[in-house]
Amino acid sequence: MRTTVTAAIAGAIGVVLGATGWALLGPEKTAPADERAAPAAATASAVDKTTARHYADAQAVADALDAAGFTVSMLHKQSGDSYITEIGGTAYDFTVTDKKAPAPGDSGINTFPNADALSSWASMSKSLGGIAVTGDTWAVSLTTADEAARADSRRIAPKIAEALGGTVQS
Repeated sequence: MRTTVTAAIAGAIGVVLGATGWALLGPEKTAPADERAAPAAATASAVDKTTARHYADAQAVADALDAAGFTVSMLHKQSGDSYITEIGGTAYDFTVTDKKAPAPGDSGINTFPNADALSSWASMSKSLGGIAVTGDTWAVSLTTADEAARADSRRIAPKIAEALGGTVQS
């Protein structure tokens, strides 16, 4: 029992430290794409497995955002262990915005081995105050580095959900 609790605490600390480190050291260059607004999508409390689109990998999610008119940066695979890698998923850092101004901070695209792993992650993310858009086995985890970034993430999340066929988690 103590090993399980220790592993859970270490995983949570690792996620927080990784996000903090990336917020301080992440890339700030973005590749411009055409600016285009997408209709808003409703916020939901659970992963909607029936309507979410499937994307083969994180690059496919980034490409779909780019095609929908968002400005996205190159993906950078996170190194080191985290909750996501421990459950068999993959985490990438990038920036995303719907305007030509720089993104307010670094976001992430996470892929998961199955919907249950994604659902567990989404619950944990929401409990820590995260803002994300989720699909069948993928998530776009938006920046919450400060209040301005959090406000921008709340504004952009429904547009990302509409473009990707996902669900806002916050």
